[in-house]
Amino acid sequence: MACAVLLELAEPEVYRDNPFRLLNLTVLAGAREVARRVDELKLAAEFGVGEPQWSFGPVEVLPVERVRVAAQALKEPCERLVREFFWFWPENYPEEIAGGDEALAHVARGETAQAVEFWQGAAMQGRLASLHNMAVYYHMQALEMEQTESPPEQELIQLWFKALRFWEKIAGEEALWSRLRDRVKRMADARVTGDFVAQLRASLPEALAKICAVLALTHARQGQGERAALHAALVTHVHGDTAGARRALEEYSAPIARRIDARAVETENRLVPATGLEEAAALLRACDEDLRLIGLLCGRTSDYFGEVSHGLADTALACVVAYQRETQDDFGCLPVLLHLLDMEMPPELRGRVQETFDAIYANALVGGSRPSILLDGVEACEETNEARAFQLIVDQIVPGLDRLGLGEASRSLYASRAAGLLKDLAVAAGVERDDMDMALRAFEAALSLPLGDELRASLESDRAHLQRDFETRQAMELQVEGEGARLIINRYGICLNEVWVTPAEVTALRHGLVRAEGESDDSYVIAWRSEGGDEHELNASNLLPPSPYVEEHFARILASLYHFIVPGLIDRLAAGIREGNEVFLGTTLLRPNGVVLPGAATHFWKKDEPVSYARIETVIEDGHLIVSSKGNPRQAEAHDTALVWNAVVFGYVVEVLSRE
Repeated sequence: MACAVLLELAEPEVYRDNPFRLLNLTVLAGAREVARRVDELKLAAEFGVGEPQWSFGPVEVLPVERVRVAAQALKEPCERLVREFFWFWPENYPEEIAGGDEALAHVARGETAQAVEFWQGAAMQGRLASLHNMAVYYHMQALEMEQTESPPEQELIQLWFKALRFWEKIAGEEALWSRLRDRVKRMADARVTGDFVAQLRASLPEALAKICAVLALTHARQGQGERAALHAALVTHVHGDTAGARRALEEYSAPIARRIDARAVETENRLVPATGLEEAAALLRACDEDLRLIGLLCGRTSDYFGEVSHGLADTALACVVAYQRETQDDFGCLPVLLHLLDMEMPPELRGRVQETFDAIYANALVGGSRPSILLDGVEACEETNEARAFQLIVDQIVPGLDRLGLGEASRSLYASRAAGLLKDLAVAAGVERDDMDMALRAFEAALSLPLGDELRASLESDRAHLQRDFETRQAMELQVEGEGARLIINRYGICLNEVWVTPAEVTALRHGLVRAEGESDDSYVIAWRSEGGDEHELNASNLLPPSPYVEEHFARILASLYHFIVPGLIDRLAAGIREGNEVFLGTTLLRPNGVVLPGAATHFWKKDEPVSYARIETVIEDGHLIVSSKGNPRQAEAHDTALVWNAVVFGYVVEVLSRE
C-alpha cells in the first residue's frame, strides 16, 4: 500500500519547507522544545531581530505565520515522521545522546563543512545515521542547485547520482528501517503504526521519482530540454525498470494530454469547412508547447506520445481536407500539412498525411488556383518543373515557418523538412537536368533557414559534392567525330551514328589491341553489346584510325565509358551471377558460388568444384585477363580483353561478389 503522506510531501521543496530546517530543531525535539523554539522565533519576527545563522537555515527572519505553519506540521505524527526522514538524524537515532550529537551541534552553529566531514567519515564505516544523512545532504544540495538558472551541468549530475546512490543503499538496510519502527513505538501515537514504516519504505522509490518527474515537467515548461531529459532519465534510474518509469512520467503528462484532447474535440465540434485551415493552424499552435512537454517527459518515440500526437494530427488533417475541398486552395494547405509530417502517428495516418501533401503539392505545381508566378521575368507556363517547385517552396512553404506560430522545437523540425525539399529539388536540377544555377539557388535557400549546425554542415557538404560531380561529369562527357562516324558518351548512354544505347541497356564490354588478318600492326578496338544483342564497335575503320594520337583518343573514350557506363554494368553482372542467371566469361558459366577453373582434374575424373569469388585472383597483363585460384595458381585461365566480352570488368565483378 502506498504511503499517501510521503507521496504528498515528495516535492522539490521537501527540504526547503522542512520544519526542522526552518526552526533549527533536531528531529527528536519534544513538544516543549518545539514550543519554546516557536516562541523565540515569533519574538524575533515581531522585533525584526535575527538569530545566529544555522546550517541550511533561512536567510531572512521568518514571518510569524511561517513559523506557526512549520510548528503545526510537527503536530501530525505521520507528517512529522516523514519530515524526520527527510532531515538529519543523530547518530543513535531514535535514541537521545547524552551531551548532544557532535555533527548536529556543528549544524546548529552553522559549521556545515565540519558536519558533512563527520558524516562522510562515519558513512564510510557503514554507520546507518550518517549514511542516511549523506543521502539527505546530497539530495538537498541537488535540489538547491536546481533553483539556480544555469547550474554547472556535470556538478549537478554528480550530486543527483550521489544522492540516489545513498538512497538506494539505505533502502536496503533493514537495520535502518528497524530504527524507524523503534521511533514509531517511542512516539506512542495511535495515529501512526509500524505498518506506516513499511508503507514509507515501499513508497520511497516512487517518492524520489515523483520529485524528479516534477522537475522534468518544470524544466520542460521553461524550455530547458537537456535538464528535462536528465530528470526523465533519473525517473527511470530510480524505478529500476522502464515500465515503472513510463507509468510515472505518463501520470505527470496526463493533465497535459487531456488538455490537448479537449482542444481537439472543441475544434471538431465547431468545424466549418470554409475555416478549416484556420482552425487546424490554431489547434496546432495552441497544442505545440503541450505536445513538446509530453515529448520531453515521455520521449517522442513512446506509445503515449504517439497516441496524443495521433489524435491531434487526425483532427488537424480532417480540418485541412475539409477546407481544401471547399475552397480548392492548395497553397494555404501546404505549410500545415508539412508540419503534420513531423508529428508521430501510426503508419496508416502517416500514409494519409503524406498522400494528401503529395496530391496538394502536385496540384499547386501544375497551377490550380495559384496566381501567376514570374521567375526572372519568365511566365510560369514556361518554367521548368524545378523552377516551379523552387518558387512554390520559397513563396508558400518557407513562410509557413513564421505563419504557423510554432515553438522553437517545431520550427526547427519544419525548417529541416523544408530544407529537405529544397535539397531534393537541387539534386533533381543538378543531376537530372545539369541545371546547376537552379541547384545552387535551392541550396542557398535551404541554408538561409534556421537549421542546426549538423544539418547545415551536411547541406554544405552535399552542395560541394553536387558541384564536384557536375564538374566531373562535364569533364567526362565526350563527343567526337571522324571517318564518317559520330560518338557521344554521357549520362544518357552511348550514341554511335545516331543509335543510342542507354547505360542500363549495356550488357557487355570489351576493348584492347587486335591484329586484323593480313595486317602487320595492332589496332585499337572498343565494343559494347546491348540487351537486344546488337553489337557496336569502334576500330581503325571509324574513330580509332592509326595516328600518333590514337592511344590518347582510345584512353579518352575509355575514361568516359568507365565513368558513365561501367559502374552500372558491374552491378548488373554481379546481380545476374548472384541470381543464377546465365552469365559467361568466354565459355565459362559464372555460378553464384564461384568459377570452375581448369587444372583441377584428378587421375580418375575431372573435378568440377567451383572456386569461390573470395578465393579468385585476377590480373590483366599484355591485354589478357588472368583468372586464377589463390590457393592453387595452377588453376588458371586467360582471356583476351579485346575479344572476350566483360573480361575487362571481371576483376571489379569479383570484388563485388567476394564482399558477400
